[in-house]
Amino acid sequence: MSTNKTNQTVLPQTPPVAGLPPQDSATTLGKESVGSLCWFLVLCMVAGFLTGLAGGYFQYFLHMAEKYRNLLASWAHTAGTFEGLLTLIAICVGCAVVGRFLVRFAPTAGGSGIQYVEAMWHNEHEPARLPILFVKFFGGLLTLGSGMALGREGPTVQMGASIGGTLGRIFKLDYTKLKFLTIASAGTGLGVAFSAPLGGAMFTFEEVTKDIKPSLVISTMLCVLVGCSTSMTILGAQPDYDVIQRSFAIPNVKEVFALILFGIFIGAMGVLYNKSVLILLNLNDYFKHVLPEVKAGIVGIVVALLLWYAPYLAGGGDNLGQDMLNYAYPIQIVLIFGLIRWIFAPLCYSTGVPGGLFSPLLLMGGILGHVFAWALGLVGIEVSPLAFCAVGMSAFFGATIRAPFTGVLLILEMTACWDLTLAMIGASAVAFFTAKCLKDLPIYTALRLRIPEVKQLQKEGKQVLFG
Repeated sequence: MSTNKTNQTVLPQTPPVAGLPPQDSATTLGKESVGSLCWFLVLCMVAGFLTGLAGGYFQYFLHMAEKYRNLLASWAHTAGTFEGLLTLIAICVGCAVVGRFLVRFAPTAGGSGIQYVEAMWHNEHEPARLPILFVKFFGGLLTLGSGMALGREGPTVQMGASIGGTLGRIFKLDYTKLKFLTIASAGTGLGVAFSAPLGGAMFTFEEVTKDIKPSLVISTMLCVLVGCSTSMTILGAQPDYDVIQRSFAIPNVKEVFALILFGIFIGAMGVLYNKSVLILLNLNDYFKHVLPEVKAGIVGIVVALLLWYAPYLAGGGDNLGQDMLNYAYPIQIVLIFGLIRWIFAPLCYSTGVPGGLFSPLLLMGGILGHVFAWALGLVGIEVSPLAFCAVGMSAFFGATIRAPFTGVLLILEMTACWDLTLAMIGASAVAFFTAKCLKDLPIYTALRLRIPEVKQLQKEGKQVLFG
């Protein structure tokens, strides 16, 4: 009896059968009455509004935190090594420890959380609950705001999923509608994070569900429409990156060949980056006897040292990414940036504090674009490092997350560099193919397989790999 009560609490109607792929779930929204469908779509718009509100103000406060973080780093140098550096360490360690402690109130709020959204779609985990919203909001402000190399999209995606799941429970939706509302709100969270409504919607279909269902398309588009409109009212409607040079020539034959080689290079590097993330996560698990707050505090010390010596390398990397889209840095500087960020971002993610992977991934793709353009110059092929920076962002997204269309749409919307559409499509396709040939799992699939419930299903011989 107690098990039945638990299921009824988690899911208002028709609890999922663990391990079933999404195509085996009921998808009968189109067979319901017009009034019922209209009511559901209204709920989707309400969820979009709330997701836009939460995500918009989350970014607003993050911008404020970044401003004060830079002021603090400047003050620390004027205060001297002892007082200034110790203050930085105390604040960064405190933010990391508190941010990680908040995860105890909603364990699935640690890290990106997108893997739990995908697991929910595959009936492997329950839809997100309301506490996740608060843990992601306040925990994310502490960790991202203090300078950890984490993305804001993880918190906003899971906040959206939490809002959708909570509304579905409040209004006692059946399980199919509950899933659809949760997924639509999660995709809206991504669109809100990067002011990229098309990218957010495509992420829902290409990465999370790996399927396009008409009823999910309608609910997602309406949710994204309202959500992004709300967040843009708070933050403004400009592209996420302020790119000065947006006009690029259509690739000629020589550049197409260079883009193919670039795609192969990015695909291989994407596989290595995914392995770096997983290695550090496994290393963190190895020291499971150490309190997670202690491990987060140790990384907080690293963050403070980076703020002291190179503050522009701290944080998610949005400002540095924008600079690299506009300026051709000396290659020595680019290589130093790449080496530090390659280690620093996975290290921050391994602590399990609230924060995502996307922003650090995009910066790394941009850095690799600059490196490859420099390498081409050595053999007499002159290309624009700024163009390869933007193309590298989309291709690296396709290689690591294995969602090439989403990556292309995201970067096009974030940069407004529409002249690079063909270049992004070509490089992303090759990067995707290269990573697949190397038999590397997409990063969120690999993270989903680490969820205890999914591990158990895998032990039982259930299907856990889709797409």
